[in-house]
Amino acid sequence: MKTKVHQKKHSTGSYRILIVDDDELIVESFERVFEEYANSFDIDKTTDGKKALKLIDKNRYDLVITDLVMPEIDGIQVLRKVKEVQPDSEVILITAYSSTGSALDAMHFGAFDYIPKPFDLSELKMRITRALKKRDAVLEKERKVEEIERLCYTIAHDFKASLLSIKGFSKILLQDYHALLDDEGAFLLERINANIHTMESMVEGLLEYTKIGKWQSPKENIDTNELVEEVRLNFSPTLKENDIELILEKPFPSVYFSRNGLHQIFSNLIDNAIKYSRKDVHSYIRIGTNSGHHVDSRYEHFYIEDNGIGIPSHSIRTIFEIFQRGDRIPLKQGYGIGLAVVKKILETMDCTIFADSQEGILTRFSFTLPRAISTQ
Repeated sequence: MKTKVHQKKHSTGSYRILIVDDDELIVESFERVFEEYANSFDIDKTTDGKKALKLIDKNRYDLVITDLVMPEIDGIQVLRKVKEVQPDSEVILITAYSSTGSALDAMHFGAFDYIPKPFDLSELKMRITRALKKRDAVLEKERKVEEIERLCYTIAHDFKASLLSIKGFSKILLQDYHALLDDEGAFLLERINANIHTMESMVEGLLEYTKIGKWQSPKENIDTNELVEEVRLNFSPTLKENDIELILEKPFPSVYFSRNGLHQIFSNLIDNAIKYSRKDVHSYIRIGTNSGHHVDSRYEHFYIEDNGIGIPSHSIRTIFEIFQRGDRIPLKQGYGIGLAVVKKILETMDCTIFADSQEGILTRFSFTLPRAISTQ
């Protein structure tokens, strides 16, 4: 069933709403609330949970309102489907007082709010308005981020084209005029080529940074033990070459994340630790969890620690910014992209990362990952 009622349009058009409840009277009461707004909503409604899942697969909704307790498909399953398909959509649960505990649990899976039955229509309207305001804020942030990313992408491509041109002329100069250059001229040409290589790496990093969130695979429950083992095997030759011990404090909890995004998080953090390892000590990289420090039960807490050169205290705040490396050894490879990429990937799932460091002793990156979704 589809209904159009009126509400003021936001920047992307009218709000699209899905109402799911096995009680037709409840669905009608929600429709009456939406009729009190100004202008238009696009409303889909169903009393069938299975049909709701199909609608969520097919359409992008700004707000989904679903009963918590329904036959066959319950509100938790609807919520999970919404967050799997479009994580930033808002979900409001309708619940009887007896199931309020389940509704509170659902908040950990990303529900915006819950409304106990029987509900007051004015309170219902207030909660819907709050959810839509949050949705507007998310859409506006996404619009600004996309605008900046488009600009960065365009600039990076233009830089890449110019660098290819400079690289071509440099190659001609090296091949056709090398014999005419004295030692100083040959040295300057060598520096030009080195700087071209640096700029190419930075442009490639910028292009990679702007693509984050667009290329990631769908979210899924991931066995972190298997994924970290896969990353360890990839780094085995480099770890052996640099005489670095990788310590895995297993078992690791499963998480709900993008597989390739999670692979890049662990790969970038391990690569970063290798780059800034020390030769005067037995170097190690330790991966573990802070299982006893769960302030928010929606997340698992991981850390990656190393005993490398460390990070100066005044640089801690900037190391996650693109092209910022702090005052670490300048001859080390890297252009301040890896940690920025890690932070941006984590932010796509409302996760956090921070660093603690003592120069010449240890550095620890602590980050959160969403807890795996129960399949029961």
